[in-house]
Amino acid sequence: MSETYDDNPVAVERKGAALVVRPREKMLRDVALRRLARSIDDASESDPGIALVVLDLSAVAIVPSIALGLLVQTLNKCNERQQRLKLAGVQPQIRKVLALTRLDELFELADSVESAVESPPARD
Repeated sequence: MSETYDDNPVAVERKGAALVVRPREKMLRDVALRRLARSIDDASESDPGIALVVLDLSAVAIVPSIALGLLVQTLNKCNERQQRLKLAGVQPQIRKVLALTRLDELFELADSVESAVESPPARD
Protein backbone atom coordinates (compact mmCIF):
# COMPACT_ATOMS: atom_id res chain seq x y z
CA MET A 1 0.00 0.00 0.00
CA SER A 2 1.35 3.43 -0.83
CA GLU A 3 0.26 7.01 -0.38
CA THR A 4 1.14 9.93 -2.63
CA TYR A 5 2.13 13.12 -0.80
CA ASP A 6 3.04 15.34 -3.74
CA ASP A 7 2.78 15.25 -7.52
CA ASN A 8 5.11 17.87 -8.92
CA PRO A 9 8.09 17.95 -9.73
CA VAL A 10 8.68 14.79 -7.71
CA ALA A 11 6.60 11.78 -6.82
CA VAL A 12 6.57 10.92 -3.12
CA GLU A 13 5.37 7.51 -2.03
CA ARG A 14 5.27 5.66 1.30
CA LYS A 15 6.45 2.02 1.34
CA GLY A 16 6.21 0.62 4.85
CA ALA A 17 8.55 2.64 7.08
CA ALA A 18 10.25 4.11 3.98
CA LEU A 19 9.52 7.27 2.03
CA VAL A 20 10.43 6.93 -1.66
CA VAL A 21 11.06 10.18 -3.52
CA ARG A 22 11.36 10.17 -7.33
CA PRO A 23 12.48 13.32 -9.15
CA ARG A 24 10.78 13.66 -12.53
CA GLU A 25 13.56 15.59 -14.22
CA LYS A 26 16.56 14.38 -16.18
CA MET A 27 18.65 17.18 -14.66
CA LEU A 28 18.36 17.61 -10.92
CA ARG A 29 18.17 21.39 -10.67
CA ASP A 30 18.32 23.60 -7.61
CA VAL A 31 14.59 24.44 -7.63
CA ALA A 32 13.50 20.82 -8.07
CA LEU A 33 15.86 19.65 -5.32
CA ARG A 34 14.54 22.31 -2.92
CA ARG A 35 10.97 21.15 -3.64
CA LEU A 36 12.12 17.58 -3.15
CA ALA A 37 13.64 18.45 0.24
CA ARG A 38 10.47 20.30 1.23
CA SER A 39 8.39 17.26 0.26
CA ILE A 40 10.58 15.06 2.48
CA ASP A 41 10.27 17.57 5.34
CA ASP A 42 6.48 17.79 4.98
CA ALA A 43 6.02 14.01 4.83
CA SER A 44 8.34 13.53 7.83
CA GLU A 45 6.45 16.12 9.88
CA SER A 46 3.07 14.55 9.12
CA ASP A 47 4.38 11.01 9.71
CA PRO A 48 7.21 10.69 12.25
CA GLY A 49 7.28 6.91 11.65
CA ILE A 50 9.39 7.37 8.52
CA ALA A 51 12.73 5.71 9.28
CA LEU A 52 14.19 5.57 5.77
CA VAL A 53 14.15 8.03 2.88
CA VAL A 54 15.01 6.58 -0.52
CA LEU A 55 15.85 9.05 -3.26
CA ASP A 56 15.26 7.26 -6.56
CA LEU A 57 17.66 8.85 -9.05
CA SER A 58 17.09 6.33 -11.84
CA ALA A 59 15.53 8.98 -14.12
CA VAL A 60 18.21 11.59 -13.35
CA ALA A 61 21.16 11.83 -15.73
CA ILE A 62 22.72 15.14 -14.66
CA VAL A 63 23.44 16.46 -11.16
CA PRO A 64 24.96 19.96 -11.17
CA SER A 65 27.48 20.83 -8.47
CA ILE A 66 25.00 22.97 -6.53
CA ALA A 67 22.68 19.96 -6.33
CA LEU A 68 25.45 17.93 -4.68
CA GLY A 69 25.54 20.45 -1.84
CA LEU A 70 21.77 20.32 -1.50
CA LEU A 71 21.89 16.52 -1.39
CA VAL A 72 24.33 16.77 1.51
CA GLN A 73 21.96 19.21 3.26
CA THR A 74 19.12 16.75 2.75
CA LEU A 75 21.26 13.97 4.23
CA ASN A 76 22.04 16.14 7.26
CA LYS A 77 18.34 16.90 7.82
CA CYS A 78 17.51 13.21 7.61
CA ASN A 79 20.25 12.44 10.12
CA GLU A 80 18.83 15.09 12.48
CA ARG A 81 15.46 13.31 12.30
CA GLN A 82 17.11 9.92 12.93
CA GLN A 83 16.29 8.87 9.36
CA ARG A 84 18.54 7.07 6.92
CA LEU A 85 18.85 8.45 3.40
CA LYS A 86 19.70 6.14 0.51
CA LEU A 87 20.30 7.04 -3.11
CA ALA A 88 18.84 4.38 -5.40
CA GLY A 89 19.22 3.72 -9.12
CA VAL A 90 22.12 6.14 -9.47
CA GLN A 91 23.29 6.35 -13.09
CA PRO A 92 26.96 5.46 -13.82
CA GLN A 93 27.94 9.04 -14.70
CA ILE A 94 26.51 10.30 -11.41
CA ARG A 95 28.21 7.48 -9.47
CA LYS A 96 31.48 8.65 -11.04
CA VAL A 97 30.89 12.22 -9.83
CA LEU A 98 30.03 10.92 -6.36
CA ALA A 99 33.25 8.88 -6.35
CA LEU A 100 35.40 11.79 -7.56
CA THR A 101 33.99 14.05 -4.85
CA ARG A 102 34.12 11.21 -2.29
CA LEU A 103 30.43 11.68 -1.62
CA ASP A 104 30.02 7.97 -2.31
CA GLU A 105 31.58 7.50 1.14
CA LEU A 106 28.92 9.72 2.70
CA PHE A 107 25.78 8.37 0.99
CA GLU A 108 24.37 4.88 1.10
CA LEU A 109 23.87 3.70 -2.48
CA ALA A 110 21.48 0.99 -3.67
CA ASP A 111 20.99 -0.48 -7.13
CA SER A 112 17.20 -0.08 -6.96
CA VAL A 113 14.43 1.24 -4.76
CA GLU A 114 13.47 -2.33 -3.92
CA SER A 115 16.97 -3.23 -2.71
CA ALA A 116 17.19 0.05 -0.76
CA VAL A 117 13.94 -0.66 1.06
CA GLU A 118 14.73 -4.32 1.72
CA SER A 119 18.39 -4.06 2.75
CA PRO A 120 19.35 -3.99 6.43
CA PRO A 121 20.96 -0.89 7.94
CA ALA A 122 24.57 -0.28 6.91
CA ARG A 123 25.51 1.85 9.91
CA ASP A 124 28.95 1.59 11.51
